[in-house]
Amino acid sequence: MRQPDTVFSVDADWIGAALSYARERGPRRYWGVGAGIGGSLRNRMLLAGRHFADEDGPSYQARDGATQKELVEILHVEVFRRWVPSDRWNYDIGLRASVMVHSDSSDDDPGLPFFGGAYAGFVVGNRRLKVGPRLLVGMFWEHAGPREFGVYLVPLSVRVSLGW
Repeated sequence: MRQPDTVFSVDADWIGAALSYARERGPRRYWGVGAGIGGSLRNRMLLAGRHFADEDGPSYQARDGATQKELVEILHVEVFRRWVPSDRWNYDIGLRASVMVHSDSSDDDPGLPFFGGAYAGFVVGNRRLKVGPRLLVGMFWEHAGPREFGVYLVPLSVRVSLGW
């Protein structure tokens, strides 16, 4: 089946959604842009430095001692390249900038850290509805604090695609 020239997609997480627009730029290859609000309560910081590392996860620095850490993306913009090898699965690789909410046991007030870096997403399903994980790799920082390299995983998101 022929792929559409233009695809609008809605990606949904537990408490968020994003809208993306992609335009075909070769056989089964698209370039696109997207923006979203909200994020996923199901996430995991796979690797980080002192401030953002989970207390039970890997860290490349001595942890700051805080517990009960939460990090949730609340706003983002992205540019991406999408490959569509079949109607059943596709993957994106792109650049992403995000604002997040971060809280832990060291402070009563949540912070608003930023993320800047790359992301990759893989989804599988049918032509219109797919599910899959997303991985963010880049720098996380809070206000004037130090920047920390981090690897952040959202294990499950849902994509609804409408092509024209």
